[in-house]
Amino acid sequence: MIADLYLPRSADAAAPAAAARFPAVPGIEALGRFGQRAWLAPGWRDWLAGWLGRADLAGVAPACVAAAALPAAEVTATEPVTRWIATPLQLTAGLASVHLDLRGILRLPATELASLAADFGRTFGTSGFSLAPLATDELLLGTCGIAAVETLEPARCAGADLSQALPRGPAAAPLRRLMAEIEMWLYGLPLNETRRLRGAAPVTALWPWGAAGRIVRPVGGPRQVAPPAFGRDAWLEGLWRLQGSACRALPQDLHEVLAGARAERTVLVVEGGAELQRADHGSLADAVARLDERFVSPALQALRRGELTALTLIVNDARTRVQRHSLLKFWRRPRAGLRSFA
Repeated sequence: MIADLYLPRSADAAAPAAAARFPAVPGIEALGRFGQRAWLAPGWRDWLAGWLGRADLAGVAPACVAAAALPAAEVTATEPVTRWIATPLQLTAGLASVHLDLRGILRLPATELASLAADFGRTFGTSGFSLAPLATDELLLGTCGIAAVETLEPARCAGADLSQALPRGPAAAPLRRLMAEIEMWLYGLPLNETRRLRGAAPVTALWPWGAAGRIVRPVGGPRQVAPPAFGRDAWLEGLWRLQGSACRALPQDLHEVLAGARAERTVLVVEGGAELQRADHGSLADAVARLDERFVSPALQALRRGELTALTLIVNDARTRVQRHSLLKFWRRPRAGLRSFA
């Protein structure tokens, strides 16, 4: 999965131009050409839960699944608590809008997450709010008295005016007040001064998402060995913890995965934003080209060599599945860039 790459759909007039801005992605183009494509209306998370045998988690609020990665003592509460995945952001303010760049979805080290959570507790704890660090460089926000309204995942807002993605309506007013208070709190936070001094982007907002959906406390599934999973996603980590396992850090490239592969199936969740921050230069098209070179193209080559029996790629809520015999369908016309996924 390329988990943070979202493009306009074909019904949007901007879709072809946006998809064509990714010219150097031969692996992705080939999978789009030869694969069997399907749209994932609820998103990749529900699909992956079903693929793992956890269809019972379809429609469950992502924050409920992410909470499974916390110790049991940290998710116990004496009164109803709404849980949100809280993603640190750096927002760019313009004259009439607030913009979120994909680089602005920040990944904080564990020490900074702990510092942020501790300071939040001192400031907001008496109001019934809590903040707990997650192993995926994000946080879990707990709120009493705030409804679980729908909010977009930050990756789906990247490149746009973030004010248009704010939750709306009377039920969203308490959450918007809290978000504004958090922004004012972050403005004078010593942690941000420390980050600025070392040249890191300051945290200007915590974006709460993942509270909407079925509110349950998921339980572990039948005892079985979960396939290896690589990535830094709060929901993914929670899902694997429910299976009695844990996610691994993303390797340098797919060759490391193939060299140590002993499992029948493997999951990799990569991010264009993380690649942008890793390289510290270039465009999103450059970042996706590097992801193609490091992961997608090597997987396609392994499929051609018979080392893999099938390969599934998910981009922009579009899934394409390719088996080795699918590569013989030469009559299928190639489509440049990410046009097969727009």
